[in-house]
Amino acid sequence: MFSCARTAFLLFACAALTSGSFVPAQGTSLAPRDDDLPARVPYVFPAPGTDAVADSIRARRENGTLLDLDGVLLQDEPLAGSWNDLFGVIRDQNSLPATMRELFILRTGTLNNAAYVWLQHESVGRSAGLTVAQLREIRLTPAFVSIPANASSLTPELRAAMLFADHMTKSVKVPQGVFDSLNEFLNTTQMVDAVATVGGYNFVSRFVVALDVDSKMNTPVPIPTH
Repeated sequence: MFSCARTAFLLFACAALTSGSFVPAQGTSLAPRDDDLPARVPYVFPAPGTDAVADSIRARRENGTLLDLDGVLLQDEPLAGSWNDLFGVIRDQNSLPATMRELFILRTGTLNNAAYVWLQHESVGRSAGLTVAQLREIRLTPAFVSIPANASSLTPELRAAMLFADHMTKSVKVPQGVFDSLNEFLNTTQMVDAVATVGGYNFVSRFVVALDVDSKMNTPVPIPTH
């Protein structure tokens, strides 16, 4: 039989949950967080409702759970807040087709050997409409190689986008012909967003690799099989 104190606690907890005011204890999460492996610096995961910057990041996450990337960023709250604002635009509000945006992100992660980026975005790419064959081509094609159209799973605009990402990532300078080839499919605003996306995720991939976020620095970038 429950004691009076335990009964009172349960009544309080039920009331808090139904009112939406319940705040999980420090260290709890709404869903699994990556693989929950360490980085080169400690993670910071403030409990929901205790930190405005962390809560603003949670609001952008699909399941409301901070990622290990967020836990590293929250070592420096001004950086974490600015990062969230910038990548909230690049990831969620830019003018690119979703398949092209995710190709840019996945290709950049591949070229930089950033398994963490690929693991975070492969499912997003699939949801955006990238097929397994396209994901494999993004993952396995060597840098600067253009597969002939009749042998490629990518559409002409995605093939132009991948070559653009290769040049931005590996050589920084983008030849005018490569720029113009992508510009055939995108307007001026979209070209700016293309550069911001590739440049932004070069930043992300280098950041997560250097800090070994989720202990993925030495993990090979996965190859989709199905």
